[in-house]
Amino acid sequence: MRGPEPVGVEQRMPKILLGYSYFAHPVDVKTRVEAWLARLRGCGFDVTGIPLTVDAPAPPLSWSELDARWKRGDRALLRLYEDLARQLEDFDVFLNCNGINLHPQFVRELPSFNVYACFDDPESSENLSRPVAAAYDLSMVGNIACLERYREWGANEVRWWPIGFHPNDCDAALTREGILNGERDTDLALLCERVTSRRDGRLDRLASAFPRGAFFGKGWPNGFLPEADRVALYQRTKIGPNFHNSIGPVNARTFILPANGVLQLCDNRRDLARIFEVGQEVVGFDSVDEAIELGRYYLSHDRERREIAAAGWARAHRDYNERAVFQRLVDAVEDVIARREASGKATDRAMASLRNQRRKTAPRRLYDKLRRVGRS
Repeated sequence: MRGPEPVGVEQRMPKILLGYSYFAHPVDVKTRVEAWLARLRGCGFDVTGIPLTVDAPAPPLSWSELDARWKRGDRALLRLYEDLARQLEDFDVFLNCNGINLHPQFVRELPSFNVYACFDDPESSENLSRPVAAAYDLSMVGNIACLERYREWGANEVRWWPIGFHPNDCDAALTREGILNGERDTDLALLCERVTSRRDGRLDRLASAFPRGAFFGKGWPNGFLPEADRVALYQRTKIGPNFHNSIGPVNARTFILPANGVLQLCDNRRDLARIFEVGQEVVGFDSVDEAIELGRYYLSHDRERREIAAAGWARAHRDYNERAVFQRLVDAVEDVIARREASGKATDRAMASLRNQRRKTAPRRLYDKLRRVGRS
């Protein structure tokens, strides 16, 4: 990683190499991610992508498989690591998003400022984040309810990083006036699977309480809603319930619903209050009975529904749009680096020069080390 900018020189945007999972999907994941990164570059961010998948497209490795492959010097895994190490010579920051396939022993050898990002806690914590997060300089955690867990695992710098929403998740033509006075013909809409045991009973009760609701996804009689119809449905919807399998909020609906002017009824009320103003921008609940009661209330109190939906829409578009969310990451990186420098760790010029030289040559030393492991 490059040293700090000289005093008096405007600090440039850090060069970020973003690693991502490239798995099989009806919509090509690599194309979708690269389009996202292109939009971020259009916003002024210096970010480039690299797939972190072994033999892509493929699912991420489990922790046990990753650890076993690392220990036996798996050639495909080491080739991936060699390519990453070489590319990082030209970058300041490495971001592993969504925290896959890199062994912590390898991460600790990287010369860059390394960031771990994960949006799959707590369901995947034991198999994904817990074994590796402490090896990174900074953890950006998608589930706001899980920050303390990362600290318990040994991660020193932990920040919340909302998943936010993308431009194609909503209609840019929607206005506050349209939310306050426009017509919506769908009482309630929920797009999610209905097969997970912790959801099944609750969602059945919700669907029974709102027979005019629109329910789509795996396990629903309506099946899946075509992707092309998703935004149009949300734009016609008055109320959008949001259920999680466990603690949260963390899913994309948390941001997509208000971005479309839908009044969101969301579980995990306590931590929801750290994301939106509960009662003003969003409505929280702790049980399905409460969700049903609130849904009925706001369907019969239309002006209150519209006011909260409009406030949630404004908050989502201000704080949780694509650009604002990525800026949150950059701000966290720069804050951690600045505090480290201010602590005196980079005050001695001679030592700083030696450290910089070590960083510059580390990729080559790491590359040579990996080749030796691969031959053994």
